[in-house]
Amino acid sequence: MKTFLKGSMTIYQGAEAHGEFATARLPDGIDHAKMVELYCDLVERGCLIREGIKYRLSLKAQFHLEDRARAPEEPRSLVPPRVRNFFAKPLFVGYSPLFPWRLAL
Repeated sequence: MKTFLKGSMTIYQGAEAHGEFATARLPDGIDHAKMVELYCDLVERGCLIREGIKYRLSLKAQFHLEDRARAPEEPRSLVPPRVRNFFAKPLFVGYSPLFPWRLAL
């Protein structure tokens, strides 16, 4: 979608601008029929407007992308997403955090 901020373009120009979505499973990218399907889906969603053989961003999508570009970047956390709970971690076999003085054998 960001490639359409430069202006309207055809499907072939879009494939040159943003690539053909090459992945490990599809090293050559997706075929032209899937690219047409993707563009038609974006037209149905209201993100693109078709003008002849060219596609351009709708005003709503353009304002949304410009707002996201102007918005300050969210602060990144240095803490990994999964933090171990050291209070629930047993210190040794039979240890319980509720009753640390009792040993369960």
